[in-house]
Amino acid sequence: MDKTPRCLTVLTPILPGKDAALRARLRAIGDDINGKKVSAGTRPDIAFVRSRRIHFARFAILNDPDRGPGRTRLLFASVYDGPLDEHLDELVAITSDVDAIWGACEGYTGVNRFQSFIQAHACDANAYYVAFRDESASSITSAIDARRRRHALQDSHTPSRDERTNARAAIDSPSLFRSLVAATRRVVRAAPVVTDVVRAVVQNGFGNVYHGTLRITASLDRYRVFRVLNWITRNRTPPRKSAFSSVPIDQRSAFAPLVTGDEIPAEWTAIAPEFREDAVAQNQLTLLTVVDPASVGRVRAVLAAIDSYARRLSPPGSLIGISTIHFVRWLLIDRGRRLLFISDYDGSWESYIDEFAEMILSGLDAIWETSYGMPPDGARDFPAFKRFLRSHQVPSDIFFAAYPDATVLNIISDRAH
Repeated sequence: MDKTPRCLTVLTPILPGKDAALRARLRAIGDDINGKKVSAGTRPDIAFVRSRRIHFARFAILNDPDRGPGRTRLLFASVYDGPLDEHLDELVAITSDVDAIWGACEGYTGVNRFQSFIQAHACDANAYYVAFRDESASSITSAIDARRRRHALQDSHTPSRDERTNARAAIDSPSLFRSLVAATRRVVRAAPVVTDVVRAVVQNGFGNVYHGTLRITASLDRYRVFRVLNWITRNRTPPRKSAFSSVPIDQRSAFAPLVTGDEIPAEWTAIAPEFREDAVAQNQLTLLTVVDPASVGRVRAVLAAIDSYARRLSPPGSLIGISTIHFVRWLLIDRGRRLLFISDYDGSWESYIDEFAEMILSGLDAIWETSYGMPPDGARDFPAFKRFLRSHQVPSDIFFAAYPDATVLNIISDRAH
């Protein structure tokens, strides 16, 4: 049975005139995510800290231009363990007033039909990466607690020389059985890659799969297989079209559509783009861009390649060498017109984007080069690319992390013990 944490992404239209009050409710919860300031009956609350299934969760309000000027919609995104119905039952159980939040959405008819309402508005991910596929929220927090107990014991006890030697041996010499099990799991995971490729070709066309894959691998020569592929196909990152950046000189100006067809996905209502960033060890990033209709097939092929690699080949805690991502997903929504990106990661926004550019620059181009507003030189024009990302970022009114002080590298270390 696959125990990989699952993701839920819900987009629901908000009733006209209800968004301001809903945003105020959500922000009150987000400002007190651990529920330390709320008392019974004072305001709606979602007691995320009581959850034993949720890894990460967020709420955000997005513009909804398809329904007309001024219209908005609610985004709920979570990563959870177990079946969806049990996740939704728990979400109801930890929410003090379900109607106060979801009652602002079109089609909501009460808590008794909450599950069918959510399922009707859920969106499937086109690509989904999980840093630790075999770890639940409970197992991660248990490993963190065990580490803290070890550290407390070490602080109160000076180990002998023999104890230190035995501890190093336990870490440096994993059992043969564990190594064989891990190798077998890697082979079993990788086996369906060929099936993934065939499926992608059938669904998106050989040309989209071929050219999309080459766009991803152009800057990945550090991997021998990609270096050989790039050599055979003479695949290279395209040269810059201009030696100068296209980023606006005035970096403090309000965000506006960059080109015809572009959209600003959220109203920056009295908040900075850095809203709810750097509050804990992890951060959240939500991006929404508009895709060129002529290039949807290419985007689907690129995301299919990313999804296959993430599910079949990526080692624990690393996506193409990036070891700061807990979970990330991409979704083509609104019948392929828009691309939604949702990520839970470690460190600052700047360092996260810098690491992406350093490790997989061509992948950034492959994903977003078909979105309106992408700089002419793509991610190679890094200042303009960062401006592009910021202008398409959606602030989260609520962001919850089940293990807020644990980085991916921390969890890798905890799993080794």
